[in-house]
Amino acid sequence: MTFIHKLCETIGENNKPIYTVMAIACGKGTVRPILSITDKKEAPDARKYAALRELMTEFIGVPTTLAFGLLGEQAAKSLTQKGTIKYKRANAVMSFFGICLAAGYFVPKFCNIFMPHVMKKLMPNYDPNAVSAPMPNQRIKSPSKTKSVKSLNSYPPYTGSIYHRNGMKVV
Repeated sequence: MTFIHKLCETIGENNKPIYTVMAIACGKGTVRPILSITDKKEAPDARKYAALRELMTEFIGVPTTLAFGLLGEQAAKSLTQKGTIKYKRANAVMSFFGICLAAGYFVPKFCNIFMPHVMKKLMPNYDPNAVSAPMPNQRIKSPSKTKSVKSLNSYPPYTGSIYHRNGMKVV
């Protein structure tokens, strides 16, 4: 047996929903901040804020999801006897329910509770709700110099009402 065959067999035997979700969360925790920080269309402070927010979301999400997945597995132990086929199925289902509960409710709730305070400490001078100014290298066109755009709509606008055609009145 080759190493890859043994690895695939081991992963297939010990496949739990928590492993998949943790792998996705770790991938999102590295890729999404990189994509946010390299967006050249945004101002530098906005890019830093977005990347930091993505990273903090995963810092909150990974332990929360892991904890609720493990709590689901603990609930399966209390529902069925260990060593049976029902236990293995209940373990996977309860872990999945715990992960769904964490991802659907608790991670957003914890992010809403903790994130504003942490972001205010890490970036005290940045206001995410402020109107963003254009980047220095972008030119702003004045309204008098812009050309009018020809409409591609070839149908005339509909001005009638279906109620008048059918004799119905709306009161």
